[in-house]
Amino acid sequence: MFNVKVFADFEAPAAASPQDRKFLETLSLIRRSADAQFVNFSVFDYRKNNPDVVHVLTYPMEWIAHYVRNFYSGIDPFHTFDFRRVGHVDWRELYGEGGAAEMFRRFSESGLGKNALSISVNARAEQFCVLSLVFRKGDAEWEAHKQRNMLVYRFEADRAAESYLEIYADAVPRGHRLTNRELQVLHHAARGRTDDQIAELMGIGKWTVVGHLQSIKYKLGCTNRTAAVAFAITLGLIDLKNAG
Repeated sequence: MFNVKVFADFEAPAAASPQDRKFLETLSLIRRSADAQFVNFSVFDYRKNNPDVVHVLTYPMEWIAHYVRNFYSGIDPFHTFDFRRVGHVDWRELYGEGGAAEMFRRFSESGLGKNALSISVNARAEQFCVLSLVFRKGDAEWEAHKQRNMLVYRFEADRAAESYLEIYADAVPRGHRLTNRELQVLHHAARGRTDDQIAELMGIGKWTVVGHLQSIKYKLGCTNRTAAVAFAITLGLIDLKNAG
């Protein structure tokens, strides 16, 4: 299982669940406490050979769309990193992993942050929660800042893990029954393709694509294509690793 929840710029989608909104409040509090630019959270369940993963992202949709369109999932070291082995990871250690230097360079140039830290917490059994804090601090001040605040960041990682497990422990996934065709249209829309391009790729008419999008927006309770894509990612209907 690979699931992604998107709270772009710390905003919940219109149709987000009460659990999602409550957890977003936790991330917003942690952001203020840590004075971070972005706060992301992940859960890795290592009880299987291929671990189940949940990512909660607060980046702008522009960056998430850029990530998908450029297939960064294929070079992103966080998809292969084993968080059972370390207590924390300074992102500077990952800049050259798996050819990821270009991805991190574009990330920094987009103004999203210069330095970042991911802190791993063993939540239960083989389930590890990872809090990622992204800062705009430069290299000259970063090392001293990190060391000075590490205990605070570990506390926040524990708080995020406890909050996530408490909020989602009894949450029942909502059923948004999209057809296979609608899911295909969503995947193409996530890549930024136009109605004409989607129609050509799928071998259907443009207005059939428009009809599918109308149905998707109705079922997801969204008013436009961008909101539908964002909410579909949040629900795990779109796999960022294979969107295309």
